[in-house]
Amino acid sequence: MTALTVIGIIVLLVLLIGFVRLGAVVAFGDGLRVRLRVGAVCVTVYPRKKRKKRAKPPKEEKSGSETPKKPKQKKRSLPKPSLDELLDLADTAFGALRATVRRACKRLRIDPMELTVVFGDWDPALAAMLYGSANTLMFAVMPRAEETFDIPDPSLHLRLDYDRQGVAAEGTLGVSVRVCDLFAIALTLLVPMAKWYLRYQKAHKNDKTTTGQSAKTPEQQTA
Repeated sequence: MTALTVIGIIVLLVLLIGFVRLGAVVAFGDGLRVRLRVGAVCVTVYPRKKRKKRAKPPKEEKSGSETPKKPKQKKRSLPKPSLDELLDLADTAFGALRATVRRACKRLRIDPMELTVVFGDWDPALAAMLYGSANTLMFAVMPRAEETFDIPDPSLHLRLDYDRQGVAAEGTLGVSVRVCDLFAIALTLLVPMAKWYLRYQKAHKNDKTTTGQSAKTPEQQTA
């Protein structure tokens, strides 16, 4: 009964860790601020707090002669892959990367997504043209972005200000993913590559492996 309880607690902990979110939040506008997030805990990594430098203790000189290092033996390696095997590797890697990117995009959450852009220029016609182009781009890109990524509550605002010159932007952008999703993304890439390696290893199972250049014997040197 105790063993089952311990196993149940371990499984519960693994499930809880799997649903923890890892991510980063970037805020910009008046200044840049970057925070890393692990679950509900946030740590600011930029701007960094200045720390006082501590004086390093003097290093002690090593006494005695150093022991000579033993030469490392070269590990056996499989023969170089053929052209067909390289083409198979490229096809496998391309398919795995495509599936990995597709799965990563589906499991990636962008929250918060808050952006405010103010367009202004001394020429009102130019400011209005920039504002219209930005609106067109936003309405063209955002539906595809919401289909590709998990964006629960986007907040985008575009404004015109004829009394200012230039474009100003401020907002907050957060990107996060669950630990279990990271494992799923990694397996999507690693499983096809591992299958290719097993096929390659099986094809060269009976080949002679090389260990590098062997030392010549005295009889070979005199020959």
